[in-house]
Amino acid sequence: MPTPLLTAAVTVWCAVPDATDARATAWLSPDEALRASAFRHEEDRQRFVTGRALVRAALGERLGVPPTEVAIRLGPRDAAAPGRPFVEGAPSFSIAHAGRWVLVAVVGTVTGSRGVAGDAASDGGPDLAAGVDVGVDVESTAPARDHLTDLLDAVPPGERPADGWDAESFTRSWTRREAVLKAVGTGLLAPRDDLLLAPADSIAAVVCSRGVLPAPDRLALRDLTLPSVPPDAWPTPRAGESVTLGGQPGHPRRPVSSPSLDETYLGAVALCTPRGPVAFSTVDLADGRALLSRHRLGTP
Repeated sequence: MPTPLLTAAVTVWCAVPDATDARATAWLSPDEALRASAFRHEEDRQRFVTGRALVRAALGERLGVPPTEVAIRLGPRDAAAPGRPFVEGAPSFSIAHAGRWVLVAVVGTVTGSRGVAGDAASDGGPDLAAGVDVGVDVESTAPARDHLTDLLDAVPPGERPADGWDAESFTRSWTRREAVLKAVGTGLLAPRDDLLLAPADSIAAVVCSRGVLPAPDRLALRDLTLPSVPPDAWPTPRAGESVTLGGQPGHPRRPVSSPSLDETYLGAVALCTPRGPVAFSTVDLADGRALLSRHRLGTP
């Protein structure tokens, strides 16, 4: 009998680093507070604190507990690789930040091909969401724009787009790779050639995986289309805005550079499970600033 296909809904909470609200710092654990204090640059500290606040706010609402009671731990949990953050009894999540973006992806309802749904944070019923992990990444195109030739060895030649590499296509390929490896839990420790993705000018997909990585059908991958306006003009995407790949197959939409910052940010989200074939049902961008404001952090 064929293994049932698991389809998962994912919410990606999007926000900007908040420099004005010290209450988010009060939510940190002692270890996290120590880590936050060690950052040399204030903007790095803000990104770290905002990411942890988004996780606690989102999972606190899912679990029905105050954010301060959400304990973020580091792996291993079950088969999780050491270093993967998790919250006991909660769905998988992943944090990414770059420049003025902070993203937190959270697994929602997971449905089997037989029509049975489960949620890792629900009471009773099949726990299909357990064992479905998510990874998210966001990157600026600026490093590739300035150092493209030096970076090309980081991705396999098979991911090269038909018209050759440029800053945007390299960054697209890199964000996809990081999202997959974060979902798997190995991070960048996995050898480069153990993972081959679709060419950067094609729809996101895993073509080949080997070594410690799961089979390609145990992985799912999508690009994220982030708003092109700068975060200070429009702080976050609208809640519930569906992710679209745009264009025709082989020609995913390319985000427009911010008119004031002249900098493009690209994102990707991935799923991983050893339980069987997996795919996305929905991927929604949600307003992280509104989420934090519900808990009296930042400004709505």
